[in-house]
Amino acid sequence: MALDGKFGDLIQEKRAFLQASVKDYAAGGNDMLDDVNASLSEAKMEIINHIELASCIREESGEAAYRNECLEMFNSWLEKWFGKP
Repeated sequence: MALDGKFGDLIQEKRAFLQASVKDYAAGGNDMLDDVNASLSEAKMEIINHIELASCIREESGEAAYRNECLEMFNSWLEKWFGKP
């Protein structure tokens, strides 16, 4: 899954830089970018799945419960992927 938005633009920009670099440096840099891209894609899919799960709560328990669940899941996701604020 390719990333879009600012992260996708940043990764593409760095790949272009690496293509103009020394071959060994470029290979290692592209490996690192692949790892970052994979992690960001995983984080994106995880938050999308959490939101989809929370929508079930909206149907069963109402809007307030849905918002609370979304906030709790988002805070947990944010801490997992970006650390404590």
